Amino acid sequence: MASVAVIAAPLGTPAALAAIDRLRRRFDPRHGVVPAHVTLVFPVAADPDAAARALAAVAASGAVAGRLGRAETIRTGRRSWYVVLPVTTGAGRVARLHHRLSQGPFAGNRRGTAPYRPHLTVAAALDAAQARRARRLALPLAGIRLMLPDLALVAWDGRRLEERARRRLGPGAAAERVAATRPFVRPSTARCAARSG
Repeated sequence: MASVAVIAAPLGTPAALAAIDRLRRRFDPRHGVVPAHVTLVFPVAADPDAAARALAAVAASGAVAGRLGRAETIRTGRRSWYVVLPVTTGAGRVARLHHRLSQGPFAGNRRGTAPYRPHLTVAAALDAAQARRARRLALPLAGIRLMLPDLALVAWDGRRLEERARRRLGPGAAAERVAATRPFVRPSTARCAARSG
């Protein structure tokens, strides 16, 4: 069985996505390999076909409109800190999707971990001083609006991210309506594919 995860890459204004990208380029070693995203299922060994069917089963939900909160630091090891932007508005809908996905082929993806809090990581694998600096630089990003219009099933081998399936959330009308009122765009993934090979 492959190690798979479910992520949602945000749509946002060009200025918002550029600000997130600048921080990630500077502080996230996975920048260029893994796009900016909210994780709904953390890597778990699962049959890819069964995982794709489970993904399709929850995709009837509509796109998630959200807002990012104030940057936080998370300690994940003795010398390993992350800086995340929690999803505030829309967090309940994202959490419900996570809980629906945490069954069947994805069961156990959160075993032994803290309660699920949807977030977007902007800095990873830092020491405490770097994390404090990255957090200060991320504070102005609080309040950014985003849209999660679809879910992607991805395989991760430690070096490369490969998309196995993508499902649009709901009929897409909500995402298209927001995109029409504001210039929302998706972060470029072409750069990610080029750097990962």
